[in-house]
Amino acid sequence: MRFFSFALVGLAACGSPPAPVAAAPTATCSAAPAPPTPPPVATVAPPVAPPEPPAPPPALKRALDAAAQAIASSDWPTADKELAAAEAAAGAEAHFAYLVARTRATRFAYAGDFERAAAAFGAVIPTLAKHPELRDEFWSHNAMMMIREAQGDAAAALAEDDQATLAAERGTWDPAGRATLAFQKDRWHRAYLTRMLAESRTGTAKQSLVDYARAALDDYRTKGFPDSIAILDAYFAALDGKKSEALAAAKRVDPAKDDDVEDLYLVVVGLEAGGDKAGADAVRKIMRKSTGVHIARAIMLRWIDLDAKGRGRTPWHAKGR
Repeated sequence: MRFFSFALVGLAACGSPPAPVAAAPTATCSAAPAPPTPPPVATVAPPVAPPEPPAPPPALKRALDAAAQAIASSDWPTADKELAAAEAAAGAEAHFAYLVARTRATRFAYAGDFERAAAAFGAVIPTLAKHPELRDEFWSHNAMMMIREAQGDAAAALAEDDQATLAAERGTWDPAGRATLAFQKDRWHRAYLTRMLAESRTGTAKQSLVDYARAALDDYRTKGFPDSIAILDAYFAALDGKKSEALAAAKRVDPAKDDDVEDLYLVVVGLEAGGDKAGADAVRKIMRKSTGVHIARAIMLRWIDLDAKGRGRTPWHAKGR
């Protein structure tokens, strides 16, 4: 009953004239103010990747495929004829122009004409730079690195590495993975090419370049791939004359599971430097059996031939002979 009477008092206080029961002068019947509404949590939309480039039209694809077959058999007149047809089919589409330039550069790389291979990319890069939604400028500079290496010009190859990194910074393609790809490519090539360049210098200039190369390799270790780290360790040790270290690093790579011909070339360097000629010969056989028609394969097979003949400038003989 006591609880019931208390409830009635409460109801009366919120109704007509208050009962003669004393009430606090500040009491009111209004509801307590609601707590302030928290501001909405800001959400960041995930980056939206640009659309993929258009697929090449049938006429362009047929011409490029026919050119690749002619390149594989060193049939240069047919390759040139098909490249002319491909260029006509490409029209004004920037991505199609890149596909033609890449195949043309491949044709000249297989023929050993690296100046004209470079010119093929040089003709299209200014157009590709106007299309940050395409990854084609980035990969053009990446290919140019190898072409400059094939010319024995590590300094020019480093300049192409810089341009590839800048192209990735300007680009809008692959928002989720572009920065990591650019970092990995830059640090790996910066370590490799700077160490190669050091062999052409003496005194403090050489020592500084070796230090810079090691710093780039240390950076790459933080986000790089185990095999790619191993082959750089092998290459650095080979150039430093550390035979056992070069051999141990090269043996960390399984040639049967690594289909990158540039990786395999540096495995050969490490094995040769470490005195394992039979192992190096086995990797060379794997490289020669590799399939596909692409610039890297043309250059790496050329290097193993030059090294075997004891002439020419290659990464293994960066001073030239």
